Amino acid sequence: MGFNISKKRASQTGDIELKNGDGTPMLDDAGNPISVTVHGPASKVWEQAHADKNRKRAMLLRKNGGRMEAALDNALKDQIEFLCRVTICFNGDIEHPDAAAKGLVRAIYEDDELGFIRDHVDGEVNDWSAFTKGSATS
Repeated sequence: MGFNISKKRASQTGDIELKNGDGTPMLDDAGNPISVTVHGPASKVWEQAHADKNRKRAMLLRKNGGRMEAALDNALKDQIEFLCRVTICFNGDIEHPDAAAKGLVRAIYEDDELGFIRDHVDGEVNDWSAFTKGSATS
C-alpha cells in the first residue's frame, strides 16, 4: 500500500503565538501567552481575501498606467484589510482603547505603534509551514 499523501494536508485555521517587537513571546499581565487564530492558505476565506487583494493591486496598476507606486501607495491599507478578513480572533485577555469603535482586530492592526504584531501575523499567515501538522491547530 502506498503512502497516503493526504496526511500532509495543511490545516485551514491555526493559532499564531504573538511576539513582542524584540521577538520575545507576548504575554498578558498574568504571564499567559497571547495568540491569534487565523484562516490559513488552505482555507476558502484566505484564498478569497488573497485573490481580492491581488485583483485590487492589478486594477490599480492598470488604472495608473502600470506605475508600481500606485499599488504600493495602498500596501498598508491592503495588508490591514487582508488581515482583518483572515483573522478569526485574538486569544487572551486583550483590550485596546479603539476596540469599541473599530472592533478589536481592526484596532490592533491599524495601530502603527503595534505594527510589529501586524507584520508578524502577516508573515505567518502567508507561510504554509505555519499550518502544517505540528505547527498549527485546526
